[in-house]
Amino acid sequence: MRKIQLQELMQSLYENEEYFVSIPLDESARGYEEEYHKVTIDPDGKKRNLLTEREQSLSRIKEITGYLDTSKGGKILDIGCGLGWLLSYLDDGWDKFGIEISEFASNHAKQYGNIFNGTLEGYLNNSKFDVIIMNHVIEHLENPVYALNKVKSLLSDKGVFILGTPDFDSAAARRYGDKYRLLNDPTHISLFSLDSMHRCLRDHGFKIKKVEYPYFDTPYFNKDNLLKILDGKGISPPFYGSNMTFFCTKL
Repeated sequence: MRKIQLQELMQSLYENEEYFVSIPLDESARGYEEEYHKVTIDPDGKKRNLLTEREQSLSRIKEITGYLDTSKGGKILDIGCGLGWLLSYLDDGWDKFGIEISEFASNHAKQYGNIFNGTLEGYLNNSKFDVIIMNHVIEHLENPVYALNKVKSLLSDKGVFILGTPDFDSAAARRYGDKYRLLNDPTHISLFSLDSMHRCLRDHGFKIKKVEYPYFDTPYFNKDNLLKILDGKGISPPFYGSNMTFFCTKL
């Protein structure tokens, strides 16, 4: 885990009225190829093969799939689509597009939609999308504000933007500090709080319709994790409020 004095950084975010705190990319940072999207080690030291975790992945984003279940379909863009599990969930009523920096993950996701292997900055499709999803991507970006402006330019007038990211000032983050599990990923370099994400979205042309805090409907809500939060030792367990998902429209 990185030693970055998390609580001090979050305090500076409020004092300076910033949108996010930038931290240096850790020297041990993984790339975005097979080691990130195939076999990986989670914060608890467990070795996982992500190619076998489609159902587990979908079970963690029920707030998003639940919203999409109520939609009438249309043109959708998943920014940072990874292995393509979200796109694989959608039926043929959707015209499915994705952006993914990893060549390995892009090649896997291509069976589920039209995938661009590259960055959001390099995406030249000028189409308008009915739904744009950027789930757990913005914390990896050096310039989150650019990304939000780019999303706004790609979103249709009545489109919905869904943004998920960790809250680095959540209850678990405050309790565990530098042992907060969402610091485990060395490519998390732009850290938001709930308050700062609200401000950032509103200041850059988005109206927040609702915010979800995925936990109780995920596999992480269990007795073991609740007991760990009571113990307060080691790496923080998954907990309510650690992740936040914003549902937005354009102003």
